[in-house]
Amino acid sequence: MLATVFVSNGVKALKDPEALVPAAEPLAAKFVPLAQRTLPEAVSAYVPEDTKNLVRLNGVASILGGLGMFTNISTRGGGTLAAVSMLPHLIASNPRGAADKKAARSIFLRNLALTGAALVVSQDTKGNPSLGWRANDFSYRLGQQARKRSESLAKDAERFGKRTRKQLDRSTKDLKAKLP
Repeated sequence: MLATVFVSNGVKALKDPEALVPAAEPLAAKFVPLAQRTLPEAVSAYVPEDTKNLVRLNGVASILGGLGMFTNISTRGGGTLAAVSMLPHLIASNPRGAADKKAARSIFLRNLALTGAALVVSQDTKGNPSLGWRANDFSYRLGQQARKRSESLAKDAERFGKRTRKQLDRSTKDLKAKLP
């Protein structure tokens, strides 16, 4: 159900970007120069300077995020992409300075809730342990195996040493018995 919100918002942005351009214009004026300064030249050349194209790009990100969540192909990636596509909406819907503060606060809280829900989806492991947990568990089990192997080798070395001492003692006795 969550995915449908992102897909439908993305489709709206692709079909009619002009309706979203006025709200995105101040954000685009700050984002484009920042992206062009901070990103490598090979990447920054592809950052669109036209606000309409930025709105469309964000719509594509929203659609891909929603489809990733909906199809279960990449739930975590889709959730992350959907959350990132909500950042411009969050910034644009800031209730400070709005004429109708109640309506603006409501829109802001809705956008915040959608972003939070997408972030929750981006952390879902579908009942499987996370990569961090698996790495820690593997490290722990590897350490346990190494400790057991080390103890086993120490016991083997101790047994070998005792056996060698016994053989040495026997050889010494035999040699003393043969000597006059």
